[in-house]
Amino acid sequence: MTQTRRPANAVSRFVIEYPLIPIGVALIVLFSLLQPHFFSVTNLVNILTQSSVLLIAATGMTYVVLTAGIDLSVGAMMFLAAALVAALLTAGVPPVLAVILAPLLTIILGAFNGTLVAKAGVPAMLVTLATLQVFRGIGGHLTEQQSIVLPAEVRFLGTGDVLGIPRAVIVAAIVVAVGSYVLRRTRFGRHVQALGSNPNGAWNAGLPVSGLLIAVYSVAGLCAGIAATVQIGRLGAVQPTLDLGFELTVVTAVVLGGTSLNGGQGTVFGTAIGAIILTVVENGLVLSGASPYLFDIVRGAVLLAAIVGAGIPKQLAAFLTRRGGARAPVTS
Repeated sequence: MTQTRRPANAVSRFVIEYPLIPIGVALIVLFSLLQPHFFSVTNLVNILTQSSVLLIAATGMTYVVLTAGIDLSVGAMMFLAAALVAALLTAGVPPVLAVILAPLLTIILGAFNGTLVAKAGVPAMLVTLATLQVFRGIGGHLTEQQSIVLPAEVRFLGTGDVLGIPRAVIVAAIVVAVGSYVLRRTRFGRHVQALGSNPNGAWNAGLPVSGLLIAVYSVAGLCAGIAATVQIGRLGAVQPTLDLGFELTVVTAVVLGGTSLNGGQGTVFGTAIGAIILTVVENGLVLSGASPYLFDIVRGAVLLAAIVGAGIPKQLAAFLTRRGGARAPVTS
C-alpha cells in the first residue's frame, strides 16, 4: 500500500497551500528594487487602504463565483449606492442615515439579481449584464451625470484612523473575517460550497437551491454597498464614471485568489490575497512610472487564464469520455 508523500517541512506545506503569498512577497521585493519608496511604511499602509474597497466587494463576489455564477453589476451597484447617498443628502436626509440606507439598497438590488437567476432560470452573466446598465442608468439619472462633492459627515468610514490603523482597512478586515468565518464555519457556507460543487446533488439532497442563490447575490449586494460607503468616504465625491469597469477587477481578485469559475472551490482568504496582490501591482506600476495600461493587461491576462483554466477540466472529462466510449468492449 503506497502512501501519499507529504511535503518535507512546514514551509513547503505553507507554500503549497497558499502559493499567492510567496508571489506577493516576490512582487514587493521586485517593486522595492525598482522604486525604493515602495517599501516604506507609508506606502505599505497606503496599499492596504487602496485595497480596502476591492477587498470588501470581492468578499461578496466570492460567494457568487462559488456557485458558478458571476455578478457583472457590482460596479454599477456601487455607483448607484453612492448616487443614492448624494441624492438623499440633497433632499435633507441626515448623513448617517443616508450612509446606512446605501447598503440596504444594494442588498435589495442583489436579491433582485439572485431572484432572476434562481426563479427565471436566466444565466447570471446575462442577468447582471442587463442590470449593470439599469443600475448605472438610474445612478446617472440621480446625479444628472454631474460630479457631486460630499460633506465630511458621510466620509467617516473612508477617512481617519483608529490607533494608527486607517478606518477603511479596519472595515475591510472585518468584512473579510466575517465573510471567511461564515463560509467556512456555518451551515450556510457549507451549503453554498455544496451547491457550487454539485448543483444536482444539492437539489437532490433537499437544499433550498433558489434561496441559496438569492442569498449569495444578496451578500454580494451587501458587500457592494459597504464598499461604496468606504469609497465615497475616501474620495469625498461621486463622479459619473465612478466604478466603471470595476466589476472586472473584482472578478479578477476572486479568481486570482483561487476561486474556480466552475464553482465549489475557493476561500475568502484567498480572495483577500488576490485583491492585495492586484493592488500591489497597480501601486508598483504607478510608482515605477510605467504605463497605466499595463495594469489592464495584467488584469485581462489573469481573467483569460482563469477562463481557459476553468474550461480545461470539462474538456478533459469530455475527451476521456469519448475515448472510453470508443474503447468500450462489445458484449453480446
